Amino acid sequence: MGDSAVGLLDELPGRWLPDRGRTEGRWRIRLGRATRDVVVAKSGVTIERPNGKVEAEIETDHDTWREMDAGRLSGIEAFVDRRLKVRGSIERALHFEPMFDRPDNGGLRYSIEDVPIGNRTSISTLIAGPEDGEPLLLMHGLGATKASWLTVLPQLASRYRVMVVDLPGFGGSSKPMGRYDAAWFCGYVCRFLDSMGVERCHVAGNSMGGKIAMELAMLDPGRVIDVMCLCPASAFSERPMLRLVQFLRPEFGVALGFVPRSRVRRTIESLFSNAGLLDGVWIEAAIDDFQRVWRNPKARGAFFAAARAIYLEDPDGEAGFFTRLELMDTPSLFVYGEQDAIITHHFGRKIQRILPEAKVHVWADCGHVPQIEHPDRTAKAMLDFMSQTTGKRAAS
Repeated sequence: MGDSAVGLLDELPGRWLPDRGRTEGRWRIRLGRATRDVVVAKSGVTIERPNGKVEAEIETDHDTWREMDAGRLSGIEAFVDRRLKVRGSIERALHFEPMFDRPDNGGLRYSIEDVPIGNRTSISTLIAGPEDGEPLLLMHGLGATKASWLTVLPQLASRYRVMVVDLPGFGGSSKPMGRYDAAWFCGYVCRFLDSMGVERCHVAGNSMGGKIAMELAMLDPGRVIDVMCLCPASAFSERPMLRLVQFLRPEFGVALGFVPRSRVRRTIESLFSNAGLLDGVWIEAAIDDFQRVWRNPKARGAFFAAARAIYLEDPDGEAGFFTRLELMDTPSLFVYGEQDAIITHHFGRKIQRILPEAKVHVWADCGHVPQIEHPDRTAKAMLDFMSQTTGKRAAS
């Protein structure tokens, strides 16, 4: 029985879905001691002995693979439960499962779509949840991708039609030239929603994604049911390097093509209050993904342009961020972490003064990425908030 799941790999060529098989490449599957490469080409799928470089390595045990094969469990759910490991690229691993037909037996079902929004631009999107569910848009932070939301996706997708995007310039999305400030991102988000046929939706964002969520609610409130901001970037009152950042152009960052793996690891670990509690394999996969994307000069340019735009935004004054935020009347939830080394939790008090109707949580044991560090708590806070918002809308 120990090797019985290996035979299921031989059935994959017959279960390949060509219309979803636009992604070609080689994926390495490790089931216990057995290893096979699943090779996807335009002509079909073959199962081969391990050989050469791969898009991603997916490792799990035989029982977990049987559950996935039977449709009782998705790879994302297994990954979140630490029953499945990924190396090489979380992004590329996500493409694997939707390329093959499997029974609908209760496991999370999802697709990865390149959503065209015009001007030869597309937004890489993970879509999950009931088709008739209220739409929920999730946006990642600076330097991250849609993979940063996987930890809460199964819970959110149990009730909502979830759209997890790679923002333009990041991950698998197009990387156009542009300002990369929050208003610029909002233009692309609105075009994305138009392409998806979504008039209004719940909107959530972490870090930079939270800033974009707030900006969207300010610029186009009719499209936003409510906003949920997890340790959101905003605008900084103290900017000691303002003149230098004004002088430096994002193009300078394009030249920084190599970042040591050790530095990436330290940066990722600094995002959490206790990185030791995280799965080390997840951290390694996140490093793999970051370095893969970072090799693209356009991605580096987008990163530095977005970081520069956040730093340069005026906090106060007639057109200042917080001046405009006072006028936002969209129902809003804010979560801050006391151990956040990037966005101080003291912003929570400022938000409470500016938006007295907002729900503001400050978690003592949390860093910069609540949805990864405390997924159950984060998912519950978001689900409860959206449920309350929906209840108030129905009662009015």
